[in-house]
Amino acid sequence: MGYELDNLKRLADNLGRMFGKRCEIVIHDFTEGYERTIVHIVNGELSGREIGGCPTSLFFEQVPDLQKYEEKVSEYFSKTADGRVIKSSTTFLRDDAGSIAGSICVNLDVTEFYAFQQELGQFLNAPEKERKYPEGEKFVRNVQELMDACLDEVEREIGKPALRMIREEKLRALSYLDSRGVLQINKAGVRLCEFFGISKFTLYHYLDEIRNVQAQEGDNNEEGITA
Repeated sequence: MGYELDNLKRLADNLGRMFGKRCEIVIHDFTEGYERTIVHIVNGELSGREIGGCPTSLFFEQVPDLQKYEEKVSEYFSKTADGRVIKSSTTFLRDDAGSIAGSICVNLDVTEFYAFQQELGQFLNAPEKERKYPEGEKFVRNVQELMDACLDEVEREIGKPALRMIREEKLRALSYLDSRGVLQINKAGVRLCEFFGISKFTLYHYLDEIRNVQAQEGDNNEEGITA
């Protein structure tokens, strides 16, 4: 990013001072991959991340289609594992060719504001429109932590340890992990082979089977829409 990064860092630092400890500002550089993207972070204690960390799990889920993802992240809410409400905004940074090369993300802890809104609504006896939060976004310090969280999650989803899963359950588990963007992580295949107790050949055979089914379902849906 060159001199542009220096300018972005100064902007992030100023915004961090302006909005205080509740506001985390993160600058990501995607030009070297997605595993150690954080090149600058202000008030990182909000998520526990630091320079050299990675994006949230929500980003990895959307990597295959960032163009559409960009339309959804100008303003959104999520809830952390410990129950805090986070209001976020992501702006993608593009290189001279127009490709997404990084992003600047602002995460604001609005837990107390939201709680006050609920209290105020009750005090005024006014009905409150329920706010929905995307489930499962994980603010992690590195991709290893993200991987661990997703593997724990899939064992809960299937209902048994990975090494005890039968073939059909492993297919379901891999489909779930693929949808969560885990396969976008470098060397994820090695970890998944160990996790499921399968060979690399078997892993990629399973993934081919899963994606062929998904492609067929997509074709069927398109035919239904056309009809």
